[in-house]
Amino acid sequence: MTEQAPAPRRLHPATLVSRWLRLVPQLLGGGAAYAAVVDGWGRILLLAVLAALLGVGIALIVWWRFRYTVRPNEIVIESGVFQRQRRVIPFSRVQDIAIERGLLARLFNTAKVKIETGGSAADEGDLDMISLADAQRLRDHIRRGHGETAVRAVEEEPLLFAMSFARLFHSGLFNFSLLFLAVIMAVLQNLEQFNLVDLEELFNPQRAGAVAGYLTLRTTLILAPLLILLGIVSGLVRTIARDFGFRLSLTGEAGDGSAAVNGAGGLRRRRGLFTLSEVVIPICRIQIALIESGPVTRQLGWFSLSFQTLGADTKEGGVQAAAPFARMEELQPIVSAAGLPMPPPQSDFVRIPRRALLRRAVPWLVVGVAAAPIAIWLAPGAGLVAAVMLLAALYGALRWRKHGFALGEDALFVSDGLFKRRLWIIPFDKAQTISINRGPLQRGLGLASLLVDTAGASMIRTSEIVDLDGAEADRLAGRLLERFYDGHLRPCGSNASSAPAQDADLS
Repeated sequence: MTEQAPAPRRLHPATLVSRWLRLVPQLLGGGAAYAAVVDGWGRILLLAVLAALLGVGIALIVWWRFRYTVRPNEIVIESGVFQRQRRVIPFSRVQDIAIERGLLARLFNTAKVKIETGGSAADEGDLDMISLADAQRLRDHIRRGHGETAVRAVEEEPLLFAMSFARLFHSGLFNFSLLFLAVIMAVLQNLEQFNLVDLEELFNPQRAGAVAGYLTLRTTLILAPLLILLGIVSGLVRTIARDFGFRLSLTGEAGDGSAAVNGAGGLRRRRGLFTLSEVVIPICRIQIALIESGPVTRQLGWFSLSFQTLGADTKEGGVQAAAPFARMEELQPIVSAAGLPMPPPQSDFVRIPRRALLRRAVPWLVVGVAAAPIAIWLAPGAGLVAAVMLLAALYGALRWRKHGFALGEDALFVSDGLFKRRLWIIPFDKAQTISINRGPLQRGLGLASLLVDTAGASMIRTSEIVDLDGAEADRLAGRLLERFYDGHLRPCGSNASSAPAQDADLS
């Protein structure tokens, strides 16, 4: 007797409510300009009723046309009203699977499942909304290799890191944010649609000049602290909403308590106040560990740890947060559980040669000094340019002192940054390419930049070693290549040197 094929499923009926709540404001926004100039509340009410009914119809059609089928080795998602799309996602290609629960989802005991494969599609596999039980079964089914091993309950998993509310509040005080300005502008734009505010008149240069005339030193001293206070409060609210109940645990362990090496081991992260998210970071998908600290938090002994992984959430800059606000000793068990070594002492780091200052600082210094007499005799406005150039030269010189690398037994360590300090841990076996670049000025000074590229790397925050000695860059590339081949012989999740660092403080 042949086995019966699994039947297609539809999303939870609560999806109709969620989609309708998202559609109606968009439909009303499209007719807001018309409603603002129409005389009589009757037509405005009719427009609102038609928008609500149209939203119900669209939500119902989209829900009815969306189906998914969970097969033994893959999931098939069919969507689209006029243009149908059928997407097949093999479980062996799944890089990450996350469960998110907003306020509405928690009300209906449902969840949103996000399946990422590392492909180019923005929404590779979103199931919004399905029952919470189905979401957990699907996640565990994919992670445990299609039912071959049992998955430990979340409550029984070893806890690696957690944030109390006191620490969360403390963390929020350092996350200054200007998000409130964006909120104010969004409110003004919405009011402009109803002819309640004229932004063009509000930000008229003549009006701004008149207002500036009324500003005195006393009002400035009042407004400046007020803006700073609003930025602190905005950052605090944003941090609490994002990291409330932060919990990181080790899941998919082997029998001896160590992380499994067959790809099932992972780090489970749960957080969120309004939207509760649960993400499992597979250990074998981790590419790079990144330790960061700000100028104030570094002096107080606080650091953040994140992992660059295959299929990482692009909204978070291509990384997954593992410990947003922790002591260095608290990072050690997390890094060790990920199969990575801790950074060595700062004394073991190799600094870039002094002649690199000729490229980093001297050009800015020359321009700044040349602009100074021009500012005095010809164009006083050039004084600002001279000051900026001199500050750029000072910044380049100070950043040169903090840039360096260390070569360990299992990983390359790169430190960089002046105010925002970053320390990358790059396992040898995760390297994709090793690049050596030489610009025109670098060639003249005998310098080169070396970059170890990894899968899913961010284009903004790279672990490039800039302005190495050219011969040293060639030797380092050869040593990295040798250790790359050696690293592939070790199983995933293992590391030879996980002892805590005595001086890895990014100072």
